[in-house]
Amino acid sequence: MSSAEPVTRDYKAASSVDVVAGKPRSNFDFLPPDLTGKCRTLIESYHAMHGFAGLPDMLWTSQARDIIDGDRDLTLAFKRACKSRDARRANDSFIGIAVSVVSLEMLARDFAGWGKRFPSARSAAEKLLGERAAGQSVLLMDLYLYSSLTVRRDFAEALASPPVAT
Repeated sequence: MSSAEPVTRDYKAASSVDVVAGKPRSNFDFLPPDLTGKCRTLIESYHAMHGFAGLPDMLWTSQARDIIDGDRDLTLAFKRACKSRDARRANDSFIGIAVSVVSLEMLARDFAGWGKRFPSARSAAEKLLGERAAGQSVLLMDLYLYSSLTVRRDFAEALASPPVAT
């Protein structure tokens, strides 16, 4: 197997695969291909502009960490990607994880009408995310869609004056 082949062909890096009736079945089969394709384009274009160095941190510091921890196969894929010496393979794995998480978040929040368009997928995403869908934590999709706001907030906090002692 050459290192240029997609990660999903690598049995060690494949995500969420069970064998049902001789076919591999993913825990995220319910995600609409249209949505995952658009999420992949968004994520790849973001990292083409900003680089891939921050991708593992984005996954780990956002709510995505809870989603990754909650799925055995995503956890294994994340750990293998972190330990990988092949940057392309690691980045492909991180992108695959990010696509799954952002797609889940978009469905659960009904972003741009995706939840209305795919109501059964939305209910599956809400069930999988549980209470995290309604929480106020940082969503991975917000980091991609509103990245400049996040950066500005970080700069603003760093430049803020210390509280005045009274």
